[in-house]
Amino acid sequence: MNSLEDVDVVVLGAGLAGLSLAARLARAPAGPRVVVVEPRTAYQDDRSWCFWQQEQHELSHLVSQRWPTWTFTDAEGSAVRHEVPALSYQYIRGIDFYSSAQTDIAQSPRVDLRLGVRAEMVSAVPDGVRVETSGGTLLARQVIDTRPRPAAAMLYQSFVGVEFECDGPHPFDPTEVTLMGSLAANEEGLSFVYALPLGPNRAIVEWTRFGTTPIKRELLAGELDHVLTGLGLDDVRRVRTEGGVLAMGRGRQTAPEIPGVVLAGNAGGALRAASGYGFLRIQRWAQVCTDRLLAGREAVGHPEEPWLRRTFDRIFLQAVRAHPERTAEYFLALARGVPPATLVRFLSDGARAADYAKIIFSLPWSPFIAQVAAPTAFTSASAAQALLVATPTGTVCSGETQ
Repeated sequence: MNSLEDVDVVVLGAGLAGLSLAARLARAPAGPRVVVVEPRTAYQDDRSWCFWQQEQHELSHLVSQRWPTWTFTDAEGSAVRHEVPALSYQYIRGIDFYSSAQTDIAQSPRVDLRLGVRAEMVSAVPDGVRVETSGGTLLARQVIDTRPRPAAAMLYQSFVGVEFECDGPHPFDPTEVTLMGSLAANEEGLSFVYALPLGPNRAIVEWTRFGTTPIKRELLAGELDHVLTGLGLDDVRRVRTEGGVLAMGRGRQTAPEIPGVVLAGNAGGALRAASGYGFLRIQRWAQVCTDRLLAGREAVGHPEEPWLRRTFDRIFLQAVRAHPERTAEYFLALARGVPPATLVRFLSDGARAADYAKIIFSLPWSPFIAQVAAPTAFTSASAAQALLVATPTGTVCSGETQ
């Protein structure tokens, strides 16, 4: 790298958001000169993403599993099964996504992915934005910062999971995803099991908890072991583990704005506040941002949430925070009282006014009405917890219907 390198766009971070944008720019026959810097030196099979979608779509070649049914169960095992015609719940392995994006980028003479390079300082200069990195200095007309950063949140979704193989068949129906199983809640918050059958002898099982503060991974891992034992899976061969924390309902970023720098990814508002869903939200942003850059326009961050969605999510999260012991009741009410297509649209940012009405009428009114005018409450993670929140790994669910 030269001591001062002039480029059109610098992308900070090559995780899901950075790679989604870079791969699209790389596939275009012409476009800006782009440098993507990422501190990791190699990609691992450390996470996966799921979403609802039709059979064919832009990323269908990366989908390795599809399930026509998703279920919710209460603590006693009573199940509610959901299906939506022409939609399936789909699974993309992280390593497959990483490999595909790297292949696209490697074939482009205009997009350069630099692994093992850390951004150290970003500052506005008369000619654009100066980026000091561990590999030299870049001068860009625009910078897109997708790096994770901690922020206060209304709730934290903490999870840990394991992908495993077993000698005999596992206890899960291969056509069903356990979206929220064994739903239970107490004064500390919600807990549930998330299970993805990947084959007759292979599956992912995660243990998830909601709380006002991040939960230590060691504690979650012990609880997951108890769950696996209860499922008769305590002697399985563990292929990989995963875990992380998703900040739900993040507070405003406190870092000062830098002219020419756009925030994207989780720190830029990629995650849906009420669910933590984000994969296809990031894909939509990446396409919009790509189109603008290819047209010679300025990059953009994630769009602001529409008022109705933003308000509903705020009220929902505040109701969960105010009465954590009732959270399982809320989710089971949604599963039992809302048509599957309506619930998928809600989780996928496609809800209509009539959908919100159905959701409202399925829920107990008093705890939610009490939060309409209540001030928004946030909790800041400690320094150690903030690092975990900023750098989650593992399976991240993301719903979408188009």
